[in-house]
Formats: sequence, structure tokens, C-alpha cells
Amino acid sequence: MLVVSTWYPSAERPGETPFVPRHVRAAARRHEVRVLHVRLLRTGPAVQEHWDGVPVLRLPFHPLHPGTVLRAYAALRRHLAGADVLHTMPFSAALVCLPLAGRRPWVHTEHWNGVLTPEQNGPVWRRLAGIRRILRVPDRVTGVSTMMCDVLRRFAPAGRVERIGNVVDHAGHVTDPPRGPTLELVAVGALRGIKDPLLAVETVAWLRDAGHDVRLTWCGSGGLEQDVRDRARERGVAERVRLLGTVSAEEVQRRLAAADVFLLPSRSETFCVAAAEALAAGRPVVMGALGGQRDFVHPRNGRLVAERTPEAFGRAVLELLADPGLLAPGAMADEIRSVYGSERIAADLDRIYRDALAARYGRRRL
Repeated sequence: MLVVSTWYPSAERPGETPFVPRHVRAAARRHEVRVLHVRLLRTGPAVQEHWDGVPVLRLPFHPLHPGTVLRAYAALRRHLAGADVLHTMPFSAALVCLPLAGRRPWVHTEHWNGVLTPEQNGPVWRRLAGIRRILRVPDRVTGVSTMMCDVLRRFAPAGRVERIGNVVDHAGHVTDPPRGPTLELVAVGALRGIKDPLLAVETVAWLRDAGHDVRLTWCGSGGLEQDVRDRARERGVAERVRLLGTVSAEEVQRRLAAADVFLLPSRSETFCVAAAEALAAGRPVVMGALGGQRDFVHPRNGRLVAERTPEAFGRAVLELLADPGLLAPGAMADEIRSVYGSERIAADLDRIYRDALAARYGRRRL
């Protein structure tokens, strides 16, 4: 398998888009995988290394520096010649590989919310979003959520589109929530507008005003950090809102274990690995109602809140904690892992690779 991605973690950005290497690791359970990381708008030499046990070739690709483009395409053609299947993710990687269409069976996986909701990605992309029609070219197209697949079927033949979710694993032991005198909320995500951390702060203030001892711990960094701190101070909850910045996966697991509820009032989500991981840790979730999380959040493990007010989110938290029908932590974890665990995704990818080969050659070669 040759995976071409414009998103991949590196030494300088180790936490970047963890869901892409998770797909790669799942594919590598059954196949030999090589990754070409096309580094858009970057210059310099190509770098060969291993990341998490998988060979990765990092290729600078800058349209204003034609040499980088020529060298990148030379490497793409060379590695594609030795591959059975090309697997691209996300949309920008499909654009890069479009000139190579037809050379090998092609599977594309879409993670980018710009494909799902162009209106949330600026005026330039809103005008260009029609180029999503190139997704009719790959032999198979997968989306990480039902909502994503519904959009993909507007641009690719419906029979070629299939849902294969992100990989969700939780290495730690599932424990009972603390349920102590302080209501412990945890959020995992970037501090940016689409995650709406300011609404999370307002929800903490509403719960405080309703008489609850509450604390929110946010794992993640971003451009709204100072705004969040300012809002927490203005609302008198600065001591109740802790911003940890970017933390390790192990620290995220520790914070989930110490929480009662995962709270993330996102405006929309493509999938929301963080919420799925919270469920895999046995923690119920309260989230915004728009996005791929609708595939796995239901009344027995969480609440999806359509009304974007602090009261609506605060009441959802309290209602969830008081619900006698809430799944036990272990059952919550088993449910999400059965659908999105790495072995399940590995089997799904294996099948779709074989389907792509069969569609192209009329037989299964792997």
C-alpha cells in the first residue's frame, strides 16, 4: 500500500492529525505500507525516516518552487510503480495525486471538514469547493462518518462511497468516574472557534450559578487561549477553568479517568476522535449536535445539544449524570471499540483495498 497524505505528524509537530497515522497503522496490520508525506508549501530536501514503525518519505511541495514539485512527482511515480494500491488522505492529497490517476487502483479517505462544511473554511474555499468533483476519480472513497459520506455521494458515484471510521483505541484500564463533590468536566481539542471553548466557559459559569461546584480541564492549545482566559476571568470562573495546552496521549487518558463528563460544544465535527476516545475510556459525552459524532453518541452514552446556549449545555450535563439508563463505563467502552477498534478498521481497510483491486482488474490480487 502506498499512502500519500498531506497531513502527517513529524518531530516538530508530533501531535498533528493523529487519525491519519492510526489509519496507516491499521492498514499495516495486514499489508506492507509506505507513506509519502507531501509537505505543502514547504521547500528543502526530501527526508526519509520511520514514524511509529512505518517508513515515511517527506516530500517538500511548493508551487512557487517548481523544482520541489518536479522532485515530488518523480518520487510519487517511482513509489507508485511498486505499489498495488494508492491510498490518499485528505482532499489536498487527492488533488496532488490527480495527475497520477489510472496508474493503480485508488482508495481515498476524507478527513477534512472543508469537504463536509465549506462554509466554515473561509470565502476562498467556498468559491472553490466545486472542485470536490474530483472525488469521482478514485476507485473507492471512504468517509469517516455517515454525514461525511452523504456529502461525498454528491461528488462521487454512490456505489463507490463507504463509511470507515477513525481508529479509536484506549490503552488504559476503564475506571469508574470520580463522582466527588466537584463536578469534573474535561475537553480535548484545539482552542479555536469551531470547538467553541468560549461556550464551554459560559457553561461552567451557568453550572456555578446553578449551585454546582464544577471544574473544566481543557487539553489542547490554539489561537483563542487568551480569549478563553479573559472570558473565564470576566465570568468569575478563572479558578474553575484549567488550560493544559498540548499534552501527550497518556496525559489525555489520565485526564479522562479523572473526569465525570466529556464536554465539547463544537459547532461541527467531521468525526471527533476525542469524543470517541472519551467513550472508550468509559466517560459519557456532551457535544454540539452537528457532525459525525451522531454515528456513535446516543442517549445511553451522551447528549447532543442543538441549542447553542450555556443553559442548554449545562442542563445536558446534569441530565446525563442523573440518567439511570446511562451505560456503565465498561459497556460504554466495549460498544465504541467494537466498531472503531484498530482490528475492526484493519479488516475494513483490507476489504476495501481488495474491492478496489477487483473493480480495476476483475479479480482479487491480495
